Amino acid sequence: MIAGTSGTTWADEVAFVAEDERRGRSDQLDLGATWREAGSNDAWRLAWVRDTGELYLCRADGYDGTCTDVSVVAVLPREADVDELLEGWRDLRTEPDGLSWVLRRTAPLAVA
Repeated sequence: MIAGTSGTTWADEVAFVAEDERRGRSDQLDLGATWREAGSNDAWRLAWVRDTGELYLCRADGYDGTCTDVSVVAVLPREADVDELLEGWRDLRTEPDGLSWVLRRTAPLAVA
């Protein structure tokens, strides 16, 4: 689990979706799969689930699109809230420590 994320994690996106069927049928706003922590080569995907409002991170496991270690970092009811909270994200998603920027922005909204 990444520091600054919810205490609840799911092994993979399959388990995450199985817990709430809305996650599987909902549109998602994809915010990139190139987020990294300083000193790590792991890439993380950030996405927002429209029907639940969940902004989540998962470890991007490769070119097949699979993800593991899923954590919800915030719940935002509207896409406009995501846009406001993460304004400028496109410029930071490939930075060596871009993930820390996301976690600082979402910390006040952290899901317990």
